[in-house]
Amino acid sequence: MSDFIKRCSRRSFLDFTAKGTQGLLLYPVAKNALASGTELLSGASRVVAVKDDDVVVDGSIDQPTLQIMLDTAVRNLTGIISIGDVWKSLFPGISQSSVISIKVNCINSSLSSHPETAYSVVNGLTAMEVDGSPFPPKNIIIWDRTNNELKRAGYSINTGDTGVKCFGTNQSGVGYSTSSFDVAGRSQRLSTIITEVCDYMINLCTLKNHGTAGVTFSLKNHYGSCNKPGDLHGGYCNPYISALNNLQPIREKQVVSICDAVWGIISGGPGGLPQIMPKSLIMSKDPVAHDKYCSEMLAEYGCKTINRAKHIATSAQEQYSLGTDDPEMIDVVSIENPTVGVREEKIDQDVPHGFRMYQNYPNPFNAQTALSYQLFKPARIQLDVYNIQGALVKRLLDEHQSSGYYRIPWDGRTYTGMQASSGMYFGRFRVDDAQFTIRMQLLK
Repeated sequence: MSDFIKRCSRRSFLDFTAKGTQGLLLYPVAKNALASGTELLSGASRVVAVKDDDVVVDGSIDQPTLQIMLDTAVRNLTGIISIGDVWKSLFPGISQSSVISIKVNCINSSLSSHPETAYSVVNGLTAMEVDGSPFPPKNIIIWDRTNNELKRAGYSINTGDTGVKCFGTNQSGVGYSTSSFDVAGRSQRLSTIITEVCDYMINLCTLKNHGTAGVTFSLKNHYGSCNKPGDLHGGYCNPYISALNNLQPIREKQVVSICDAVWGIISGGPGGLPQIMPKSLIMSKDPVAHDKYCSEMLAEYGCKTINRAKHIATSAQEQYSLGTDDPEMIDVVSIENPTVGVREEKIDQDVPHGFRMYQNYPNPFNAQTALSYQLFKPARIQLDVYNIQGALVKRLLDEHQSSGYYRIPWDGRTYTGMQASSGMYFGRFRVDDAQFTIRMQLLK
């Protein structure tokens, strides 16, 4: 075990307390983290690492578990309970007209930032109340270099006026900035999504090694933000990664780094198939501390290219001051299996009629979505879809079921077989004599 991980382990907090939240779920929060506010040590940077053994089921991501992991991480990052207030605290001065971009990493279609993770972030952002109203999904952009890379990673391109937008810098009308930026002596142009479109940015990276840079996490993710990343690979990408992240549009707009570490690559990256399964999410407002933790995680799995990652230390140096790589100035909140506490608490206390429902995924959607729920005791389930006028669109289910976890697909069609139009819909569960509703958005 590395010295860094050992030191972090002594400052980890695994003492959870269940707190009431919006909706039907509880999320564990480390007591010490909440008690002491945003930072555990004066001037320190917090890194939250959440792992859950149940996030992968039959080789696929279990989105409800991932949502709990993400909500747990952001609560412990900020020390705030309400999900809407948690996310709003990350965007000072946000308004209804503000635009938030989520920079994903899709260059390797076998290990990209997963849509399940990106849309879990979206669920948090749309829970914010801004200027007295929910934050509009249309002001959220999921993006990377190209539309094709996004599509190969499982994203649906959306450039319309409704729902969460998703497109690449190569989308018509987007492109790169007309003005150039000096990146340690190399001329680069940035995506206009950063320079002109968004007001805030979330960095959603992946856990991979890199043959040249040693590792590729939050800092290296911005090689997908500039027009000539090939020019920035000399000298183990050092100091180019640091200089790129130090550019004013990136430095001022990026508010948080999240590593989608459900799977990872330790050799031959950034391409290739996943080789490890940490089943984790890593989150920090400090991109250097974030990448330092992620690099040590890869080292624990036997990665041999960590020594090439000179850019992490360079990014912490006074010339750039992008964050800290000093283990003594990094406070780690380490949380394992948050859904275990959720299940135990909910079964005994807060699951009405032995039932728990989850937000449909994906949401918004334009082809097919799935409505998920869990029964802790047998019950008769009726599941209907209604439009915003209250008219029945389609009955998806009406039967008696035994206890278990269920996913019911809806292809966006009505009971007549016609494609439903874009708009807001409601999934209404009737469980014996009780009724529960979720809101869904269909985009075309």
